[in-house]
Amino acid sequence: TVRNALIQSTDISLAFDKTLDFIRTECKAMLYVVERINRECGSYFDFVVNSIFPELIQCLEQSSNILFFVGDPDIFHERYSYWLKFLEQLQTILSKISDENLKKSKIYIEFSSRWDLVVYYQIRFQEISNSIENIIVNKSYELNEEKNSLFKTLITLTIFQSIEHCWQKNIFLEPLSHRFWKLTLQCIVRFCVWIETFNIKTIDMKFLLNLYIDLQTFSNEVKKFFHNIILGQRLTSIISLSPNITIELTNILDETLFNLTDKCRQNLKNLIIRQLIDRCNETLHSIQEIPRMYRKTNREAPSKPSSSIITTFRHLQTFSNDYSGTILTEDECKEFQTIAMEEITKNYYELCSEILSSVRKMEDSIQRLRRVRESSKALSNMSQSMTTSSTAALTDDNKIRMQIQHDVNAYTSELKNLDIHIESSNKLTILNEESRLQI
Repeated sequence: TVRNALIQSTDISLAFDKTLDFIRTECKAMLYVVERINRECGSYFDFVVNSIFPELIQCLEQSSNILFFVGDPDIFHERYSYWLKFLEQLQTILSKISDENLKKSKIYIEFSSRWDLVVYYQIRFQEISNSIENIIVNKSYELNEEKNSLFKTLITLTIFQSIEHCWQKNIFLEPLSHRFWKLTLQCIVRFCVWIETFNIKTIDMKFLLNLYIDLQTFSNEVKKFFHNIILGQRLTSIISLSPNITIELTNILDETLFNLTDKCRQNLKNLIIRQLIDRCNETLHSIQEIPRMYRKTNREAPSKPSSSIITTFRHLQTFSNDYSGTILTEDECKEFQTIAMEEITKNYYELCSEILSSVRKMEDSIQRLRRVRESSKALSNMSQSMTTSSTAALTDDNKIRMQIQHDVNAYTSELKNLDIHIESSNKLTILNEESRLQI
């Protein structure tokens, strides 16, 4: 009989299929008779709810002692999915009143409560969150080696795959929709929080640039996945009951992704530019050695720019050669360089202004000393002789000015070669004028 087949079978789907088939065929006449008696006598007896369903539950419990075991989430998911499918198919057989009676019955409520969905979700949560944390701890700054992947960094790929896992058929369960939706948002937020902890000195620029590009790709792909899979396949029954939920979920997702593509992406951009600025400024700081090179050293007058100027622009050219047209578009690369050069030029102006100011102070001090000497009649002839000899030769201070002028001209020329236009270029003009006027 059906009961014996159910007891002997360990396949829960087979038990459900046999029960449905039994109701449709063997019980068809009985259901008709019961319905007629109920109608004629004014009574109500639900044959499926009161007789068949309790027998099914008893058979299921006798056939498997580990029916509700959640330790293996894959098996648990399979069995619970069969249970949901059975209820859905049973609903098409029952009348609306019978369906309501079934869901209010004690045996249905008790049996349903034995499926420990909370523990199942906790296991899935640990699986998904651990996969993200493992990458963050052990491989946080690694690039993705998969050639055909949409994502260039391993962390972006991992977080996107984690979101996909939340909604896979063999993981997702509709009664846990709200929990998996929350986990989806948590994955994105975890991504944001991780980026906010970046230390500029410990992260490779190439990784930062790839992650910068990945964030926009990630946002686009998550939105596609949201519309095609989450809304289009997993939440269809929920949406049919509450159409407005689509708008609400879309707004929440857009807001969460905006924080990633706007704030986090801008932070990455600032980090990249800061690295470029620091590299150039570190080289430019050698400009401070110019006074020491020419003061009281009898060094010849300068005829070419300092090596620090050439090296500084070599950093910019390397940035363009490595990343323009590969990771960044040409326009993006130019934008990064322009923003960096604005600050670098301001820093360069301050360094040179400080040197020129020091030179002026030194000359003023010497002039005051000469005036004191000239006021002494006993030393007037000697003072005149010193003045003549000093003006006849190129002074150390003038050599310093000449070097700065060569550097400023080279700096301006390199900017033109790279086709970089900056607002602070007027500061270079000021430096050029100051160094020329004092020679």
